[in-house]
Amino acid sequence: MRSNRYRVLTCPFCGRVPEEPHKIDMRFGETTGGRCECGAVYAFDETGHLLGDAFNDALALLYNEDYDAAQNASEQDYQEVVISFDKRHGWYLQGADADRGGPLDRRSKYLFLKKQKNQKDRKELS
Repeated sequence: MRSNRYRVLTCPFCGRVPEEPHKIDMRFGETTGGRCECGAVYAFDETGHLLGDAFNDALALLYNEDYDAAQNASEQDYQEVVISFDKRHGWYLQGADADRGGPLDRRSKYLFLKKQKNQKDRKELS
């Protein structure tokens, strides 16, 4: 059985190391996140309790801040993976290992999104 614990943050879609989390200025504020060479984006939630905000930020990044396209995207248009960071042990956790924390989970979260292969930017379609 393959372990879902890693010492280095890797993209869940391609296995590459994405850029380090950094502040990203956006039209309606800023977020902390990054991108991967494969086209995936992520938002970083240090508290682990603001995943809704992280999701909205990642979706805006995925659609290059085209908020109309992001709002109209359906769950079939992209893939979503949440990776937890266990500061105490220095592990990045994915899958069942990441879900074991329950409501008192204090682990930081990386919310990754990537467009489905058949999904094109809405701007290209218009």
